[in-house]
Amino acid sequence: MSIERLDTQTPDEVHEISQPTAVSLSTGREFVLEVSNFSVNYGTGDQMVRAVNDVSFSLRRSTVLGVAGESGSGKSTLVYAMTRLLRAPGIISGGVVNLNVTASDGAEDEILDLVTANEKELRRIRWSHVSIVLQSALSALDPVRRVGREFDEVLKTHRPDMKKAERRERAVTLLTMVGLEKDRLDRFPHELSGGQRQRIMIALALALDPELVIMDEPTTALDVVTQREIINELLDLRAQFNFAMIFITHDLSLLVELADEIVVMYAGAIVERALASELYEAPRHPYTLGLLNSFPPMSGDRRELTGIPGSPPDLSDLPVGCKFSPRCPYVMARCREEDPHLMTLKGSERSVACWLHAGDPDVRVPVELTRQVRTPNVHGGPS
Repeated sequence: MSIERLDTQTPDEVHEISQPTAVSLSTGREFVLEVSNFSVNYGTGDQMVRAVNDVSFSLRRSTVLGVAGESGSGKSTLVYAMTRLLRAPGIISGGVVNLNVTASDGAEDEILDLVTANEKELRRIRWSHVSIVLQSALSALDPVRRVGREFDEVLKTHRPDMKKAERRERAVTLLTMVGLEKDRLDRFPHELSGGQRQRIMIALALALDPELVIMDEPTTALDVVTQREIINELLDLRAQFNFAMIFITHDLSLLVELADEIVVMYAGAIVERALASELYEAPRHPYTLGLLNSFPPMSGDRRELTGIPGSPPDLSDLPVGCKFSPRCPYVMARCREEDPHLMTLKGSERSVACWLHAGDPDVRVPVELTRQVRTPNVHGGPS
């Protein structure tokens, strides 16, 4: 997603929109991942629920895309289905997921559709081109094998020409990169702290220098000090190895400093996408505003945390119209009748799915959703 800055945006421009957002898949090296009209169901027939609904986005190389939303919004289902790790009863019901695989032997780059790829193709690109850090490192690591065996197996399988001593040396190098001593290779997972296990998962994900690393809430179960240490290490590793990253979390405040761009999901669909600084300074969707108001500020005057009333919707019994309407403080009659599509704000590719921004002259947009961007994009990401 290439999103123009909104610093020069006038209040009138907020209400002018172009046609619904659509992603056209390209074949250039600019993007490492392109997702178009991707949908995922759980179950079939009368018992079917739509967990991911017509999601489209693109990820440029060497950038970080944050995916935010409450539990049940479809964040993890999206990435597990994209990488073909989703188990039954999860079913990919439509869409395209193109991974631009860079050839290391000088051959031409390859565009691989992960949705239609066979097991042999998936085995070839996993770890080498795309890797994933799961939410629970204790569950992901084999409890009866020492940590060194995990590294040795990955390297032996995907780099069969490496000798045992070389694999050990590579494992030590990887642990050093994430701030761990080499003696951790001889430990079992239960002998390590939560932060150490998560660092090991990050090191494993980077073992083969992939172009895309997906992180599914890797810091959720950690204390805030350890979270800070791991986020700082991720920023350093990203600067060093230049990989693209998808970072999933319910904590929008965390994404603001880590991500270049953020997409916010609700009830399986994207409801807003923007540069991280833009979304933090000037949210456009009421749900995004509610998420931001759920976290206390680190400075400034004290204020009451409002949060978001109600609970996420039951996917088997979604409300008519906008899925957020039962919880929205700015709900209108139209919201209860029509489901808004993802609309691109005029003059940029920043998008929002909300009837408040549909350009209706009779609708007055709340001032909280018309604030202007004040801070620059601190990450220096593409615009």
